[in-house]
Amino acid sequence: MKIGLIGNNISSSNAPDIHIRLAKIFQIPLEYLLFDLKDKEENYFVVLLEELRVAGFKGVNITFPFKEKVIKHVDNISKNSRNVGSANTLIFKKKITAQNTDYTGFLKTYNFHFGKNTPGTILVLGAGGVSRAISFGLASLGAEKIFLIDKDEIKAKSLSKDLSILNINCVVTKLDQLEKNLSSFDGIINCTPVGHYDFPGCPLGNLMPNKKQWIFDVVYTPAKTDFINKGEQVGAKIISGIDLFIFQAIDAFLYFTEKKNDHNLTNHINKLRKHYFDKLYI
Repeated sequence: MKIGLIGNNISSSNAPDIHIRLAKIFQIPLEYLLFDLKDKEENYFVVLLEELRVAGFKGVNITFPFKEKVIKHVDNISKNSRNVGSANTLIFKKKITAQNTDYTGFLKTYNFHFGKNTPGTILVLGAGGVSRAISFGLASLGAEKIFLIDKDEIKAKSLSKDLSILNINCVVTKLDQLEKNLSSFDGIINCTPVGHYDFPGCPLGNLMPNKKQWIFDVVYTPAKTDFINKGEQVGAKIISGIDLFIFQAIDAFLYFTEKKNDHNLTNHINKLRKHYFDKLYI
């Protein structure tokens, strides 16, 4: 079985590693390839999708900056992908189907840490593809209110408008307006690439969270981002992007292999978490 990952700046991705580990659990021979398009022309993305489908790939994972763009270039769009407006997993058959396992992976990550407790008031940094998945995930979990920040205000307002259709109370705000009310959020989620090896820094700038909040960073390379470090310094509850990485990968693998459930993987989740936390959370 051949699958892969398409995105920019993905040389440090652990996607090949986890999918090969999952394949070994199911005893499925697997080849996983990286397709880094950072130096390619924009239209090469569409050409590559068709080349991989014709070449017999079962599908591909999609990451930054193609999660929203890819929706325009597939034949079938799952309900989750359509609602969220982005996709991170494509299944190749005669036609291409888009799925969003960032959405389902976030729900599983949240439930892993909080059980059935509902989110309160949440600050979401970023309004791109993974932010859309997580914001709609927060909505389905019954979040009381979502505050949204993105340097692209048009993108932020578009996401806020889409959430309002579901009667979700979502407010677009700006980083320079946070100083007075940062402590009012129950949770803070970084959905920007800031903190990644290729985009160093902290999405909160000089602001600090507090120990009553939970901190979640979707970036996992490195796992100890400046954002996570700030959370640890004040004693906040930390949720690493490693968890989203694991849960979304499991869901994607089940789509690629057409397995109906992850019962066989349940006992392996703790082993996978230990492996990647030992490897990355240093």
